[in-house]
Amino acid sequence: MTAVLDRPPPPWQKISDGIRVRPMVEGNGSAIILYYLDAGHRFARHEHACAELAVVLAGLGRTHIGSEERTLREGDSVYIPPGVPHGLEVDRTGPMVMMNVTVPSLATVFGPTTAEIIDRARRLAASSEPSVASVRPRRRRQ
Repeated sequence: MTAVLDRPPPPWQKISDGIRVRPMVEGNGSAIILYYLDAGHRFARHEHACAELAVVLAGLGRTHIGSEERTLREGDSVYIPPGVPHGLEVDRTGPMVMMNVTVPSLATVFGPTTAEIIDRARRLAASSEPSVASVRPRRRRQ
């Protein structure tokens, strides 16, 4: 298999107020997508037919995955099994940037194109309602 390295990833795309995405790479049945979420943004509980790995690159937030609730900070990562409801609220002190890896890729689950993925994310975001309690920032242990 030959890697395609001569093209930069597409630019950030706004999918709703508070959410921008940047699909980075798709291949071998997986995909990597960056998410930029504005401060205070809430992503309603939803679920996918694919597993999802998420790494917080910047920011602070609170997530629900199934029945668990957890604070996420820069450097934290989570695994979301297929079919498990999950949601996120970004802290009001600043934006959050996350890298999500889906296996199989959302393209495999939702359809053949990144445009379809973005359209479905846009519709999900438009239907978002507050889903996670307000978060107060805590100091990280040294």
